[in-house]
Amino acid sequence: MSLSCRHLNRWSIALALALLLPACNKAEEAASPEDLPDLNKQIRPYVTVENAKLRTGPGPQFRGIADIPADAKIHVVGRDGDWALIVSKKGNAPGFIELAAIKPGEVEVEKPEFGEQRRVEGKYEAMADTQVRSGPGLHYPSLADIAKGTKLNVVDEEKGWLKVESKRGNKPGYVEASLAKPSDEK
Repeated sequence: MSLSCRHLNRWSIALALALLLPACNKAEEAASPEDLPDLNKQIRPYVTVENAKLRTGPGPQFRGIADIPADAKIHVVGRDGDWALIVSKKGNAPGFIELAAIKPGEVEVEKPEFGEQRRVEGKYEAMADTQVRSGPGLHYPSLADIAKGTKLNVVDEEKGWLKVESKRGNKPGYVEASLAKPSDEK
C-alpha cells in the first residue's frame, strides 16, 4: 500500500495537532498564579551522604555555586531528573544537587519556651569538615577550613549562621548553624 506525499503530509499535520493541542491547553491552565504550587509546603528535609557540589542547574554542565559537606541538612523542594532542587532558609541561592548524594532526613525543631530567648553563645563542635566564612552566607569568602570535631567559641547567631571568635586573635567568622552542635565541654 502506497501513500502519496499529500496524504502523508495530512497525517503528519493531524498527528502534530493531536499532540500539540492538549499541551497548549495545559500551558494555559498552568499560567494562572493561583495554580502554582507553594514551595514552602513542598520542602522536605534531606541529609547529604557525601560531599557534593551545589549547581545552578540540574546537571554537571552547570556552574558550581557551593560545596556541601557530607551529613549537611538540606531542604529539597523538587527534582529534575536525577537532580534535587534545594532551597536555603538562610537566604542563599537555590541550586541543584545529585540525588545520589542525598537521603531523607528528619526534621529537628528547636524552639524556646514561650517568652524565652534561645541562647546560642558558648562552646560548639563542628559536625563536618566545613569553612569559616567572612559573613553569614555561602556567598561570603572563606576565611579558613575547619575539620570535623573542631571546637568553636560561638558569640552570636545571624540568619542561621553561628558567629565564631578565634582563640588566635583572627577576625570573627561564620559557620553554618546546621554544621555545628553545642559541645559538652565547659
